[in-house]
Amino acid sequence: VGARVTGIGERPKSALDDDLRHWLTHYEQVTNITDVGQVEKVVRWLQGKVKVDRLEAVVEAHVMCAAKVREACGIPGTSVRATWLCRDKPSMKEALRQAGVPTAASTAADHADEIWAFAKEIGYPLILKPRAGAGAQGTVRVDSDTDLAHAITVLAATGATSIAVEEFVEGHEGFYDTS
Repeated sequence: VGARVTGIGERPKSALDDDLRHWLTHYEQVTNITDVGQVEKVVRWLQGKVKVDRLEAVVEAHVMCAAKVREACGIPGTSVRATWLCRDKPSMKEALRQAGVPTAASTAADHADEIWAFAKEIGYPLILKPRAGAGAQGTVRVDSDTDLAHAITVLAATGATSIAVEEFVEGHEGFYDTS
């Protein structure tokens, strides 16, 4: 299609499969793909050689770094704020509420007592998810005080320090994606 694609990743180029290497115009290796400084340094170096039209990440854990580098380097794309809202459910729901969009009751909880207070106010069922998790990783539905106590223990054991808590609502989930 005429696109020139440069890959940036942690693995050496030789570790990429033949098909992927074939599609790449260039490849740069970094030691940590989530390190904004490393990725920005590579992108600025590339910008000194070619026009960089886009910077995209397909792994959820990498999208915030890509957004920060895009903004720092003047590359169009999803902003840091929009990326944060896509990644953090409590913040996204609050932004939707402020815009007048009805959403399920939710909160961001940093302590177990905040989760218990929300459960007492809203009732069951609830959904709990580590705020730092990718996708649905670590998401659990709780239907009772017993379930909630168990979920809090399990989430704490996995190292989750901040939890998105929301009421469970039956319905159709819609998604709108644009660039």
